[in-house]
Amino acid sequence: MDAPFVGRQREIALLRAAVVSAGSGVGRLVLVGGPAGIGKSRLVEELAAIAGEYGMPIARGYAVDDPGMPALWPWRRLARHVPGPTQPLSVQGLHSATDRFELFTGITDWLRAAAEADGLVVVLEDMHWSDDTSLLLLRQIAADLLGARLVLVVTYRDVVTRRDETPLGNHLPDLLRAADARTIELGGLSTAEIARWLATAVPGGGPAVAAELHARTGGNPLFVRLLVESARDPADLLSEAALHPQVRRLVLAQLTRLSADARAALDAASVLGERIEPVVLAPVLDRSEDEVTRMLAEASGAGVTTLREGRIAFAHSLIRDAVYAELSPLDRAALHRRTAEVLSTRVDAELVAGIVATHWHRAGGVDDRRRCAEWARRAADSAMGAHAYAEAITFRELELEASGSDTSPAQTIESTLALARAEFAAGRITRSLAHCTEVAAAAERAGRPRDVAAAALVIEGIGSPEVLHPIDRICRTALHLLPADETALRSRLESRRVIAVIEDEDVEFAREISARALELAEHSEDPIAVLDGLHARHLALSAPQFVDERLVIADRALEMAWAAGKPLATLWALLWRIEAAMQLGDTGLADRTTAEVEQLASSRRLPIAQWHLCRIRAARALLTGDLAAAEQHNDAALVIGRAAGDMSLTGMHLAFRAQLNVVRGQVSDPDGDVVAIGAARHIALARIFLPITHALVGDTDSARAAFEEFRMMPETVPIGPRWAALLIHIGLAATLLDDAETADRVYRKTRDLDRWYSGEGTGPFYFGGAMARMIGDVALTAGHVPEAIDLYRRAIEMNARIGARPFIAQSRLGLAQALTARNGSGDSADARQSAVTAAGEFRRIGMPGHLRTADRLIAQLDAAARDANPLSARETEVAGLVAEGLANREIATRLVLSERTVETHVRSILAKLGCANRTEIAAWALRPR
Repeated sequence: MDAPFVGRQREIALLRAAVVSAGSGVGRLVLVGGPAGIGKSRLVEELAAIAGEYGMPIARGYAVDDPGMPALWPWRRLARHVPGPTQPLSVQGLHSATDRFELFTGITDWLRAAAEADGLVVVLEDMHWSDDTSLLLLRQIAADLLGARLVLVVTYRDVVTRRDETPLGNHLPDLLRAADARTIELGGLSTAEIARWLATAVPGGGPAVAAELHARTGGNPLFVRLLVESARDPADLLSEAALHPQVRRLVLAQLTRLSADARAALDAASVLGERIEPVVLAPVLDRSEDEVTRMLAEASGAGVTTLREGRIAFAHSLIRDAVYAELSPLDRAALHRRTAEVLSTRVDAELVAGIVATHWHRAGGVDDRRRCAEWARRAADSAMGAHAYAEAITFRELELEASGSDTSPAQTIESTLALARAEFAAGRITRSLAHCTEVAAAAERAGRPRDVAAAALVIEGIGSPEVLHPIDRICRTALHLLPADETALRSRLESRRVIAVIEDEDVEFAREISARALELAEHSEDPIAVLDGLHARHLALSAPQFVDERLVIADRALEMAWAAGKPLATLWALLWRIEAAMQLGDTGLADRTTAEVEQLASSRRLPIAQWHLCRIRAARALLTGDLAAAEQHNDAALVIGRAAGDMSLTGMHLAFRAQLNVVRGQVSDPDGDVVAIGAARHIALARIFLPITHALVGDTDSARAAFEEFRMMPETVPIGPRWAALLIHIGLAATLLDDAETADRVYRKTRDLDRWYSGEGTGPFYFGGAMARMIGDVALTAGHVPEAIDLYRRAIEMNARIGARPFIAQSRLGLAQALTARNGSGDSADARQSAVTAAGEFRRIGMPGHLRTADRLIAQLDAAARDANPLSARETEVAGLVAEGLANREIATRLVLSERTVETHVRSILAKLGCANRTEIAAWALRPR
């Protein structure tokens, strides 16, 4: 007997609104959470009815409570109900993150196309059991609902979604933040709603019975239904049986009415999971499919199983759990063993290798453990190939657990190394490092130097000392153990060491190692080793002084990466070339190379390439003075970074915003920026923005306090990655705080860099124009006025060459300030002209902070001019004509005045200037100013 649907008016209204919204082209994501038995599945049934009213089809997929569930299982189940090809859901043949991105994009486009005609409701149930890959796909589709006629409905148990404990717990916060997301948190039915239920199901069950039933069940619809279905009259509802907190007795009571065959079918089905597939269950029971279907039909008649949209399942997970719990340990192990044997003989056994491994694991015998390890290894390899890293970790751990001490040291090393690779790919750096260390020690004991080297090469691109130093130790151990003829491996290990050595600020040694690594790589003729060597050499030369060599490295790396078919290596080489070109002022080469990045991002659909493309466009827009476009491109990069789930990418959005603040000369969100800077306090180049931000908002005391640690840094920071950028920003802070001593330290370290544009080789993140302007700022602050004037003039010419409008204007303002400080003959007039020109550009571009500085300087120059000239404008004009040697009559004619008026002006001039005659007036008028 179907239970009546009562209550849930608000939830139904929200679901109906989502369907209507999708029908009009505005997609919706609806997240439905609640404990077991609360009515999530029943709510989905009502949603199906609503969709039917609007002629909108519904497709349903689900996750299962089985560690062996393959990647993308919910989506593969769903694909059976969606018109069109199912090929996009194949996880075979994925070789990179790019392949996974293309797969996800293909699935997104496919669902959008399927929804184009009538709309589409996509329901993913029990996603608290979902794999990580399925949730990554869900996030990508949820982020692309604009203009889609899609409703995404996700159900999950809220008691198992704590962050970091399940894949859904990790992804749920991002799903909840989605712009088109709506949430439904299902609670128990109210007393009134239970009373309405009883009115149709148990005559005589009035409000008092409903209240007691509510108190005992918490309003859980499943518990209420089980009690109602077992009751003959209202008194039964309040019997002792109803006091059992899990209502387990009632669940098992439903099974007593079944035949032995039906009960046997349910016992075996409970081992398979909540969903029941007769095609699998039949060979497990050694029966035909027809016989199994009849057994399950009997169970359906008793309300134990249900048939929904052609799929058989236990009526509720609590029923399945109760059946499974009643099995004896021997029966349970035997059923798992038989299930594993059946599944392992299927044609698609490799696709369900994880499920097979799980059944062998639960079978528990000695031989079962060996088979479990074998199938877990297959499942881990398959998951890794499909970039389902969390699942690869699970299966690799299962393999190692099942293998125990029976496996060889070589196999243990190989499997643990594979686990470390999966953990690194999944972002679990600490655990990956621990396993790399474990492998290195075991491999050293076993006399396997190549495995020691392999352990050293697992983790890459991580710059924290906590990771770099242990990896460097493993690298040194491997180099000590490897024979000299292992040139490719030795080269890669030397290349990997460069990062740790630079972190220890021994940059000269890093350059020595990188040169040796590249030489070894060239000798080995291994393209991967050569690319690693080029990368290490480029990093070691990441300073403005080495730009010409870095450009050669970029061109060589690009040639090799194209030949080797390595899109990521190609991307890095292109980025190196762009920054080197910009540092040399070759905007033509930079723009041509940017077009190649755009082509790479488009053809390979690399998210990281698209992110970098947005970053380059933002930097170029800022360079030309289009600050609004720069902000838009920066925001576009943020969207890509968030979709990728990489916090370092989203952090760069804040860094670029801080640079925009500097260019504008004001901070729009000082509190937010201070918090963001605090999150990266371990990075000096990020930390320097704290005093800069305080200074820009006028909080000088806080700025000076935060700047104190940086004042001596110019003397201690070695020339290497981020050296120039850090010193330039220390110089900026010193200029804002008028700290002459620190400015002088920066000036003396950077004054030989004035022929280049900003950049050092660490990536095209920010183009700041000619370094001569920045060096000019610290020269002026330090009191090197003549040098500052020369630097600003060079900066104006250099910035004009590349069309760097904001920095031309800043250079003109700097020149005006330097000329004012020199105060030589004609300097005031030249300073005013330069400041006025700069102010006009600041106003057009939108640089209010600098505009205020320019306006103050112009006002200061005008006030000084007035103080130096006590004459009125007319008197000044007359004095100038006197200096030309004109008589009063001639002056009167020239100015269209009476001769008497001119005589009056001349007398006033003599009096104001204290001059004795016209000759002295002429000398005053012709004096240098």
